[in-house]
Amino acid sequence: MISKQALKTVISDQWKEFESLKDSVPRSVFSKASSYTGASAFVVKGVRRCGKSTLLKQLLKAKFDGNFFYFNFDDDRIAGFITADFQTLIETLIEAYGEKKTVLFDEIQNIAGWELFINRILRQGYKVFITGSNANLLSKELGTHLTGRHVDIELYPFSFCEFLKANKIEVPRKGFYSTEQKAQLSKKFKEYILKGGMPEPVVLKNEEMLTQVFNDIVQKDIVTRYNPRKPSELKIVLKFLLANVSNPITYRSIQSNFNIKSANTIQKYTEYAEETYLVFSVQRFEKTLKKFDKNPKKIYCVDNGLILKNTPTILERKGALLENIVAVQLKRIGKEFYYYKNKSSHNEADFVVPDEKTAIQVCYELTDTNKERELKGLTDAMKETKANTGHILTLEQEQEIEYNDKKIPVKPVWQWLIETEPDNT
Repeated sequence: MISKQALKTVISDQWKEFESLKDSVPRSVFSKASSYTGASAFVVKGVRRCGKSTLLKQLLKAKFDGNFFYFNFDDDRIAGFITADFQTLIETLIEAYGEKKTVLFDEIQNIAGWELFINRILRQGYKVFITGSNANLLSKELGTHLTGRHVDIELYPFSFCEFLKANKIEVPRKGFYSTEQKAQLSKKFKEYILKGGMPEPVVLKNEEMLTQVFNDIVQKDIVTRYNPRKPSELKIVLKFLLANVSNPITYRSIQSNFNIKSANTIQKYTEYAEETYLVFSVQRFEKTLKKFDKNPKKIYCVDNGLILKNTPTILERKGALLENIVAVQLKRIGKEFYYYKNKSSHNEADFVVPDEKTAIQVCYELTDTNKERELKGLTDAMKETKANTGHILTLEQEQEIEYNDKKIPVKPVWQWLIETEPDNT
């Protein structure tokens, strides 16, 4: 049991830290979040320090005039917190700040039995906001004990449009770009490729936190919870995944590369990384579901800054960094997508979005050497997936190409990012 006096100190310190969070960058998911009515728990999920608490701070100030309790369970001073301590926590919060019916709990999934406590206070009329950085721990309890009593969204690091706003640059309307704007947007996008969109490096210029986030994911989110036998081996594999974004991988090939005993161990390590939102996998497009799991997957990282800070050698793979940004945007805007590879000719396309009948090829620079290959891969993917439209996204080229009776637009990735941003009209 944790004493009220100890909790009072933690509550006071955490509130000061929470109040200091910068909340000047509006997020594209804010409008969706602001539609919350308070009948269910509102859950924001995402990688560590991608801005979950700040988003909810913006929301709670806008909708509840800042009149809420706050507590962060990712704090070493409350090690040993047990289910019985939840009641003590609520009593301590009321004693410290008076009666309030809105609460924000950061990383509550760290505590066993949290979902029963949340269920209870929902029944008591509390409006409940939760952040979490472990998909498995959250979804398991939400699905079992809070079925129908939660609304959840996933938050990602800053999109390119949010990155521009953080840098005090006006985001142009879709399709309207002056010559001056194009030059400015191209320059900032090249910065975005390298820095990524984690809020602290962008807003506070604190790039060292990108190393700390990776280490915290390894130690706090994986080692502490799953107790793998060889933490150093885990770390090596995760860095390998970051260094190989956009490459097809198999668990057996990684096992062989590092001389690890079992491919199942590699699978577990990869699943842990996905559960913590560090990476996500993209499957190869197949017409029959039973073939999906038999093919190599491609791994992408949630943020380019995290990749470069922890595996700087990837700077040589500029095309992969560009492709990673496109993959994250597709994930951010909620698309179901795959990569495509022709079985007979081995032609490839980076992404297909079946529901939108769209295929996308990402190419750092379209040249006489690679042009035919990129177009053939794209049009093969369009044919097999019955896509009506295809795009080639590059660093800065813009044109339209006629190929096999199809008009293929070529445009800079930054332009596509602006056009696909949900709240950018």
